[in-house]
Amino acid sequence: MPGTEQTDQVVDHPPREERRPVALSGWLVRTGSDQAYDFQIDDLSYGGCRLRSTAKLARGEKVHLNVLRRGTIPAIVRWHNGEGIGLSFSTEAPEKAEKPRKGDRLPVKAELVIRHAGRRPRVLDVSDLSRFGCCLAFDELPRVDEWVWVALPGLAPVEARIRWVESRRAGVEFVHPIHQAVFDLLLLRWGLAA
Repeated sequence: MPGTEQTDQVVDHPPREERRPVALSGWLVRTGSDQAYDFQIDDLSYGGCRLRSTAKLARGEKVHLNVLRRGTIPAIVRWHNGEGIGLSFSTEAPEKAEKPRKGDRLPVKAELVIRHAGRRPRVLDVSDLSRFGCCLAFDELPRVDEWVWVALPGLAPVEARIRWVESRRAGVEFVHPIHQAVFDLLLLRWGLAA
């Protein structure tokens, strides 16, 4: 038609990651609230999930999913209808609770061997260390509250728990603190003053 211009606009949406059917249950908590709601996850991808819950959530609302033996996962509500709730997993760094440390962390440049249940041991860089825990650089990020074993040079592996994950680093807390005399010897071996 004369005087009328038509343009074909193509909206480029990134393809959605493949979702896999699952049957996982747990509870979710709204950010800033202590009220928990049960849920059932129906499908899951690396970037998000679809779940069913009685919670009435708004688009953009932040929640935390708690799945048994899988830790806590921060997520953002993308849609909600009568059929279910669509969530994307948040990539924001979790806020760490400000708690006084049990002991001073000493900066170190060393390597430790770490092992997850059912996986081969891996060598990771440690950036700080105390009798109570350490900070490790991970190539494959662990989950908060995941259990691992950490082998310090010359010592038997110690059981530990992931306490926080931020960027490519994670804070690890030893289940049983290293004895002070043993820790001092370890620092001497690394050429550090206690």
